[in-house]
Amino acid sequence: MKNLLLLACSLFVLSTASAQDTLSTKKITIPEGTVLKVKSLSAFDSKTVNEGDIVDFAVYEDLEINGTVAIKEGAIVNAFIESSEKAKGLGKQGSLKVQFNYTKAADGSKVPLRSTKGTLSGEGTAGSAIALAAVVSPLFLLKKGKEAKVTQGKMMEAYVSRDVVISIK
Repeated sequence: MKNLLLLACSLFVLSTASAQDTLSTKKITIPEGTVLKVKSLSAFDSKTVNEGDIVDFAVYEDLEINGTVAIKEGAIVNAFIESSEKAKGLGKQGSLKVQFNYTKAADGSKVPLRSTKGTLSGEGTAGSAIALAAVVSPLFLLKKGKEAKVTQGKMMEAYVSRDVVISIK
């Protein structure tokens, strides 16, 4: 009988502690399409990176949902080079496309991301190269365009790719 009473008390204490733990956990939804400001942690350009290379980004500022931090400033953003084209002759500029994969929420869960729709491009000089060649010499047709560059600290936007529910204690 004493053992049965001890078991009942233990179960009551455990269920009360579990209920309190559940009550103190707050569920937050990070909606699909939420804009996340990210910054480059290193410089790179279309001449030095190749398709598939990993590039370093971090969350620029806390993302708050209803007054609660859902993603912390400084969280690492997993990203890679989707496409990279070096600058070429005739003034054709280089281009880069960065794909953001995911970051981590304040509770440690993965938040899938997608990239902006545009690509980064260097400045094209084809028009000036052809105009100069017509006036001066065909050697100006060899004028090379500029590489697409991402400087350290460059701000970009990533978008949450689907609704994500996180649990904050």
